[in-house]
Amino acid sequence: MKNIEGYLLCEHPNNAIYKFEGQCKIEPLKQNVPLSVDNVLLRGSSLKNTEYIYGISIFTGHDTKIMKNSAKSKYKFSSLEKLMNGAIALILLL
Repeated sequence: MKNIEGYLLCEHPNNAIYKFEGQCKIEPLKQNVPLSVDNVLLRGSSLKNTEYIYGISIFTGHDTKIMKNSAKSKYKFSSLEKLMNGAIALILLL
């Protein structure tokens, strides 16, 4: 197996799942390969019917597009909980 050397220029981690811009500069071939969202596999993706691939991990951990796109859930109060909280606050103040 021959080593491939080069480097990757791409955007900073963000939450835009359907957008990606970058370039892969391959040194021995003196080529710039443009990269787009069509060249990106998101976390949890799998490949089938593929003999081999060349891949680069670009964003890991909390910098993945999926993690950046996930929003923290808000705690919801029911009307009964709001009523109970008001009643408890009133009792404590008296």
